[in-house]
Amino acid sequence: MDSPSSPGLRRIVLSAAVLAAIFILAFLGNQPPGPKPLDAPPNQFSAARAVDSLRRILKEDVPHPVGSAEDDAVRQRILDELMKIGYQPRVQTAFACSKYAACATVNNILARLDGSEPGSAVLVSAHYDSVPAGPGDSDDGTGAATVLEIARALKSLPAPRNSVIFLIDEGEEAGLIGAQAFVDSDPWAKEVRVDVNVDNRGTHGPSMMFETGRANDWAIRFFVQHVPHVAADSIAYTVYKSLPNDTDFTVFKQAGYEGMNFAYVKGVGQYHTPLDNSANVSAASVQGHGDYMLPLVAALAGADFANLPAGDAAYFSVFGHWTVHWPAERSLPIACIALALIAAQIVWLFFAGRLSWQQILWGMTAWLVMMIVTSAAALVLARAVHLAGVTPVTFIAYPQPLEAGFALVGIVAVITNGMVFSRRAGFWGLWSGVWAWWSILAVVVSLRAPGLSHMLVVPAAIAACAALPATIRRKESSAPSSLAVLLPLAAAAIVSMSLLIEMYAALGEPALMLIAGLTALLLTPAAPLAVDVRAVAGFRGLAVPWIAIVLGALFLFGAVIVPAYSAKTPERVNFRYLEDADSGKAQWAVEPDSGHLPEAIRLAANFHQADKSYLPWDTNHAFLTDAPHRDLAPPTFTILESSESEGRRTYRALMRSERGAPAASVLFPPDAGVQAISMGGIPWQPPPERVKRYLQNWTAFSCPTMTATGEEISFSAPTGKTIEVSVLDETYGLPPEGAFLLHARPLTASSSQSGDVTLVIRHVQLLP
Repeated sequence: MDSPSSPGLRRIVLSAAVLAAIFILAFLGNQPPGPKPLDAPPNQFSAARAVDSLRRILKEDVPHPVGSAEDDAVRQRILDELMKIGYQPRVQTAFACSKYAACATVNNILARLDGSEPGSAVLVSAHYDSVPAGPGDSDDGTGAATVLEIARALKSLPAPRNSVIFLIDEGEEAGLIGAQAFVDSDPWAKEVRVDVNVDNRGTHGPSMMFETGRANDWAIRFFVQHVPHVAADSIAYTVYKSLPNDTDFTVFKQAGYEGMNFAYVKGVGQYHTPLDNSANVSAASVQGHGDYMLPLVAALAGADFANLPAGDAAYFSVFGHWTVHWPAERSLPIACIALALIAAQIVWLFFAGRLSWQQILWGMTAWLVMMIVTSAAALVLARAVHLAGVTPVTFIAYPQPLEAGFALVGIVAVITNGMVFSRRAGFWGLWSGVWAWWSILAVVVSLRAPGLSHMLVVPAAIAACAALPATIRRKESSAPSSLAVLLPLAAAAIVSMSLLIEMYAALGEPALMLIAGLTALLLTPAAPLAVDVRAVAGFRGLAVPWIAIVLGALFLFGAVIVPAYSAKTPERVNFRYLEDADSGKAQWAVEPDSGHLPEAIRLAANFHQADKSYLPWDTNHAFLTDAPHRDLAPPTFTILESSESEGRRTYRALMRSERGAPAASVLFPPDAGVQAISMGGIPWQPPPERVKRYLQNWTAFSCPTMTATGEEISFSAPTGKTIEVSVLDETYGLPPEGAFLLHARPLTASSSQSGDVTLVIRHVQLLP
């Protein structure tokens, strides 16, 4: 047994201390900066000034969806702010359609700081509309305020080389319509080469540069060169590209603009709800945006945009203050060199008699078992906590016990299996197995997903170098072998720890299994220390794993007993009043995000679960009960003209809300075979596959800014076939008879997105 002062014990304690220090530094590095005051120098970004302008812009703190009178008032106040700081803003009014099959008349706010050289411009963008359910102070009121503060600060800097265009658009929440209108029809759009966009998916947290244009490597190099204390990670960008999320930057990127997209993502429980209000605005998070965006925009205003190099970068943040980066194409040769060096050291250890092939195989098996056991245990545990009601929705109010519990799954798997396999594999067998797998995976990931490569390439490269002083010796030596474990372990933690800390805030429940897997992965470099653990007096076999198991059980028990929702992180529960003009039937509908009816609402009326006939294109969980018929005027869908050619009939129709609803939609069933759809003369863009799946393959076309005269729609359909078209219009809020439902909604529930609405639907048959 080792004595308390033995090298083995010192190695264990030092490794644990290094991991703890890296965790603390990564946690502190992920905190937003302190906000600068109102009297900060004029050439600096002041969050206090930005928030002050936000209060003036959104002074009523009420929802202001696209096309509403409230949005008109917000727009006028933004125009006033721009004029106050010396700009001559204008409004671009245009009718546009997005890839989400949503068309609207939008009013974009534009201002310009002219550059000394014509031809190229930098766009700084945000949006000012909110969802109907909430005031939108953070999404994207703080974005609009950030753009205003940048516009003000640039006035106090030398005149730029490139013009800077400020765009605060309308209709983002309705489907990125304002951005599409700018790209499609505004003359300034042709000058733009680079966009810096800000949008938020939460109410606080550090500012994150989570997306770039196609010249990714150029963007990162430029960002790091001109902005102090940059934090960014290509893993976040790679994952974001696979998520069903879009911002205005999506439109600008498709238009060929380069640039960067910024957001903060914590407080997602308040996002798109009434809680996205002035009380929950974080001045520190706004300052984070400004500290990044102002120097970036100022530098871009003086940059040369000719022949921007294409190519991606691999990059990661060190403690939230520095970003290490290189062209992603270099990851593969680095990974190959690391693999070759590690393989050479393993072979040398074998021929030096310090390692047997059996130990190598046991070591490789140990790593594989660690990852398989972690994945299996996390999968079973994730299912168990979901069935226990711990995770009824993607984001719960108190995720910290779950995060800790799933991290401990990875810790237990590494410690337990490390100790089990240490007898046969030994120190160098475990080292060889761990780094053989890491370097092999580094090569594979560098080939298939270069943006993720640094997570494996950096530790593998450091392991290949750090072990050399120990492996080239013919005899064992304590200090060099300690470095062979400690340095790559520290590298793995530095590369991955910030990501691990922010993972749940970014992804919610799906992150739990990733937390377990990533924890296990970054701890596998410590597997050789299992040899030391077995040798240290007092641990008694599996005492160390049992400590982690007990802690994990306590955290998971805490996750079970704490509520899933709170007043600050409520469940999303929307009410609908639905009146079918054809049958005369009216219903109250409740749509809880969890799929389970809150008890207070269940007691308010005799609800039953909806079947597929409720709204066949709607995938939301719904509960229904009868409602009083109010005889609301149904929307109309009038065929103005039709003609037949080559087996298809072309229609021109007018969709109109007879009761003056602000939004209306027309939906065609999956087998309708409609083609060549357009609204207001603008052709329909087929939506992404995820939108089709969400609508059960129905084809939908909506207009959130209906006029009194309606909107024209044209389309073609096969002849000889009857098609039943569904038309509905929508007003925000419930009729007075629905007050009992609003009173029944508990404090731990809230409306979200479109909120509580009144829908009137009718069906129109198109005869063959």
